[in-house]
Amino acid sequence: MSNIQKEKSQLDKDLKAQLKVANTEYTECISKDFLGRFLEGQKVSLENFCINERNKMTELDIKVYGQPLQL
Repeated sequence: MSNIQKEKSQLDKDLKAQLKVANTEYTECISKDFLGRFLEGQKVSLENFCINERNKMTELDIKVYGQPLQL
């Protein structure tokens, strides 16, 4: 394996690790900020919650997989 391939492999691993963290942060945010209100029957829209976390996760999805995760 060449140095370039090793560097790309390490970059892929790093990005996937970052994506895993971003997914966890998004899930925790949804659980904390959205879910309670939704279960109480409030008229809430998922798109209005955890915007920064979702944007970060989407950016990493594109870097890792070449396309955003469809929510």
